[in-house]
Amino acid sequence: MPEITIVVAGANPAMRMKLVKILRVGPGFRVINQSSDLPATYTASEAMEPDLVLVARELTQLPEFSLMRSLFRALNARWIPIDHGGFDRGLAGQPSVLATSTETAWDNPPIDMSKSPDTIHAQILTALRRTQERSPTRVPLPIRGLVPAKPGKLILIGASTGGVDALLTVLSALPADCPPVAVVQHTGQGFSDSLIRLLDRRCTVSVEAAQDGMELRSGHVCVAAGCPGHMRLRSNIPYRIGLEPGPLVSGHLPSVDALFQSAVRAASNVVAVLLTGMGRDGAEGLLALRNGGAMTIGQDEHSSVVYGMPKAAWEIGAVRQQLPLDEIAGAILRSCAVGFEERRITT
Repeated sequence: MPEITIVVAGANPAMRMKLVKILRVGPGFRVINQSSDLPATYTASEAMEPDLVLVARELTQLPEFSLMRSLFRALNARWIPIDHGGFDRGLAGQPSVLATSTETAWDNPPIDMSKSPDTIHAQILTALRRTQERSPTRVPLPIRGLVPAKPGKLILIGASTGGVDALLTVLSALPADCPPVAVVQHTGQGFSDSLIRLLDRRCTVSVEAAQDGMELRSGHVCVAAGCPGHMRLRSNIPYRIGLEPGPLVSGHLPSVDALFQSAVRAASNVVAVLLTGMGRDGAEGLLALRNGGAMTIGQDEHSSVVYGMPKAAWEIGAVRQQLPLDEIAGAILRSCAVGFEERRITT
């Protein structure tokens, strides 16, 4: 049997040590990394490409794990949750706060560490075979053959829960000469670098982290995710962004609304998109852009992981076109095309 490489993730070092000992006597298992939090787990998985990631139950219950699952899916990384029984209790023997949180929907049933080593080995092998049968995430090819973009066009995108998959779908379909793109994605600071590396690796366009004073260029995507300031459009043609510290806007920092509102003065050249996400960040800003003459697009309910932000925008009349996720990149490029204004249809 070929050797199976494994990353073990869990906040409790005693749990990790116990699991490593169990795996050492297993059929061809080799632990190549241990990590104590989600960002470190993803970084190790990205760099070392293990056959399997074993994730302790308390980590799968963190709110950030929904983002982690999307990153794993984009990497085609296989993972299995570990239920380690008594190890998820505090030092005083009381259940931990994490153990009482809402259960995460798992891709595989958790491995029970209270079982015998042979049973654990068998559970891991069964789960691994199940995950190997799944098709890897398909990344769209860049769209080609459309009318060239009108000079001065600018693409703005906001996303939250489910946004990793949605951004990957949209951005990977944009050609290398597309108009400049600015993105706000709600995510913890620990995942921002991983997200940007993933998008840059999987897309034809160049993807970079937002920096204060950065000029937005054709074929370039600027992403504000987990940064300590709001990304706002600071100047028009050349477009330049600024990162400005301040209070939360629509409950977020960075905020989609802050970006959209800052671009109202350039609205006639803007194509703005609101993707899947919880809450209503971006809805009011999208409405202001539409009222200023921008083309505004919202992801539809069926293709959204959480139909929150795009629904809020739709209900207040901010969305000109509501589309399935796989049609949004084409709509963006058509909206940027020379002469599109004469064919624009409002809804």
